[in-house]
Order: sequence, then structure tokens, then C-alpha cells
Amino acid sequence: MRRRNSIRLSRRHEWFAYAVGVAVFTTGAAWAWLHYWGASPNEFGGASPAESWMLKAHGAAAMAVLVLLGTLLPMHVKFAWRAGRNLRTGLSLFGLFGFLVLTGYGLYYVGGERLRSWTSAAHLWVGLALPPLMALHVWRGKKTRPGCKPDTTK
Repeated sequence: MRRRNSIRLSRRHEWFAYAVGVAVFTTGAAWAWLHYWGASPNEFGGASPAESWMLKAHGAAAMAVLVLLGTLLPMHVKFAWRAGRNLRTGLSLFGLFGFLVLTGYGLYYVGGERLRSWTSAAHLWVGLALPPLMALHVWRGKKTRPGCKPDTTK
């Protein structure tokens, strides 16, 4: 049984985080591929219908990310902050997720084409770069977990 004040996520919570991360990443990457390289314009000159559906799926997955972040703040983030554990990667992730939320909002509401183009590129590249940082955060967290035996095979 997990302690209430533990930094460690329950197995269900951890898998929810992985599922949401995979969903938001794959839908965003698939949209980018369709938009930039994959789909040729249809007979009317517009984008492929798959591009529109991928964008909608990405928006839904992004809402799930917001729910996930909301579930991490009260325990995982709070207790990790107090314990001073894995702060560098955790704060970096938190800042990058904040950036993605703001740029995602901007993509939905920004009107100027030049600003929208910059916002889209920044959102895409930060989103594509996020999985390795998330993997590093998880790896470091598991490696530095109290009670874990150090690797003696080195």
C-alpha cells in the first residue's frame, strides 16, 4: 500500500501518465507529418480530412494532459518539492508544459499569421523534444528513490 505523502505515483496513475503522454505526442506528431509532409492537397486545394481529425484528437489529448497535471500537483509535485528530489528535470518539465499550454492556447486564438507561424513552430519543436526529458525525469526519479540499491555492477 502506498503512503499518502509519497512522491511515487501509484501504478494506475503512472500508466495514466504514460497513456496520456503517448496520446498527446502521437497525435501531435501525426498532425505535423500530415500537415508538412504526408498529405497532398485534396481536389479543392485544402488539407486532408485526416489532418483535421488528428488536430481534434490532439486537442482532446491536450485536455487530458491538463487533467494529468492537475492530479500531479497536490501530491507528486508538492512532496517532491519538499523533499528536494528530481527538481531540475521536474521544474523543466513543468515549465515546458506551461509553455505548451500557452502556445496551444495561442494557436487557437492568435490572429496574426506571423505570430501564429512562430507559435506553431515553437509548439511543435518543444512538443517533439518533451518525451526524452520526461523519460529522463522518470529514470532519475526511479534511480534516486529512497530504498533503491545502488548499481554495483560498474
